Amino acid sequence: MGWAALTGLLLAGMTAATPPSAVPVRGGNALTLPAHRHIVRVSRSEGSVLLAAVQQGGQDGHGLRLFRSDNGGSSWKQEGIIHDGSTYDRADLVAVGKDVALVYAVETPDSQGISGSTSRDVYFQWWRYSASKNHWLPDRPVRVFDSTSSSTAYYRAELARDSKGRFWVQAFLREKDASNTLVISVSSDGGSTFRTQSALARDIPKRGGGRLISLGSRLMMLWSSHDGRDTTHYRIRDDSAAVSSWSSTRTAFSDGIYHGAAMSAVADGKGGLHLVYKDNSERLLYRRFDGNAFGSPVKVLEDGDWASQPALVRMGSSLYLFYNQPRSDGTGYRLWVRALSSSGKPGAGKELASVSGFAGYPAAPDVLPSGVPLMCFFGIEPSSGSSDRLSFFSINASSLKSRSVAAKQALAGDEDDARFAASGGSGFEPPQDPGALASAATSPAQQAMAAGCGGGSAMLAVGVTFFLMERGRRRRTRLLPG
Repeated sequence: MGWAALTGLLLAGMTAATPPSAVPVRGGNALTLPAHRHIVRVSRSEGSVLLAAVQQGGQDGHGLRLFRSDNGGSSWKQEGIIHDGSTYDRADLVAVGKDVALVYAVETPDSQGISGSTSRDVYFQWWRYSASKNHWLPDRPVRVFDSTSSSTAYYRAELARDSKGRFWVQAFLREKDASNTLVISVSSDGGSTFRTQSALARDIPKRGGGRLISLGSRLMMLWSSHDGRDTTHYRIRDDSAAVSSWSSTRTAFSDGIYHGAAMSAVADGKGGLHLVYKDNSERLLYRRFDGNAFGSPVKVLEDGDWASQPALVRMGSSLYLFYNQPRSDGTGYRLWVRALSSSGKPGAGKELASVSGFAGYPAAPDVLPSGVPLMCFFGIEPSSGSSDRLSFFSINASSLKSRSVAAKQALAGDEDDARFAASGGSGFEPPQDPGALASAATSPAQQAMAAGCGGGSAMLAVGVTFFLMERGRRRRTRLLPG
């Protein structure tokens, strides 16, 4: 493929392109914890809606708020206030029909630690859909766990709904002696009241983290900690058993999970679990729980760092992973989406953007129906050009499947042609959201600059210029094994 044809293809794909939509935030870690479900997709007869709980961190005086998109992520608007009283609270969401249930609790930077406070409680809340108003409206928050001392704190709360319709809320409790306890509570009346159960784990030496998740007819709690030497544990229960009935603590695998929460887990729809996590060596690994035990690790990303994080999506039986990878020049991050095989082996992938500055903490719906675009938020702190924000990326899953074929066909041709085909090229099926193609060609900082300088025309000019400038660097890009 010559330069004229290549540039023509780029122009054709970018003429109607717009930069990824953004939500302004104070920092790129607005979507911690990685283990949380920050975004859900709600189906309605009028069309699906995306809802995302975002901690704006004090940006424009805003805290934890709910945002919505009615057009697949092309634009976002505020739906309502979850909790503006704290710039540290984060939420975990579960869609129930057209309604959304959530819990929220504090999460602080690792350097700050978890300090005690009587205000560091855990709350459950319904957001009910009103068809007449076309809005999700909040019910009164229900306090699940109450910190009654300035020396204690509940943090990192998560929510799951079992096959009996009960809500389970998990959190970690910082005790007065600075040890940590894994607590659990259950509601059998739709979240109106909660009953605290026996703790699932005690004497966790460092801050804990994990994932509470429904596997269909069973519930699993998987956890590790900030210890750096801790193994990963889990407990499991049958939905048909008494609410107090949990298995004994079991070892999931010998390696720990980075900070206990650098993970993304999704039920496989067959009673098992897919898990991608960062170990304490800062590698991204895949493991599958087959209903009885966790399998051997499969390397997804070897050269990660402290900021590399995963966001796993299941579409039918297919798996896809969004993640961030440090750039080889040490000045920023590359954002990726990649297909995973049924055994977790990395397959065809696409680089969504290369960002100068910080880019990480991806958040995606854990399960999507077949035929809709894959979608993900990333937190962006560009080194220059625009303010911190969340950028949204969307891409068709079919483009990942078709690209591996295109790459093989191009191997006999010019090296430049082969690299372009592997990134999309003439074998690329454009995503439904045209902004995804623009995001693959330019960094979010440059996209924001283009948006402020004349929209589509400036976006086109910046995209073409950036593509030509980055040609040499991209030729040297090392992809994971396909």
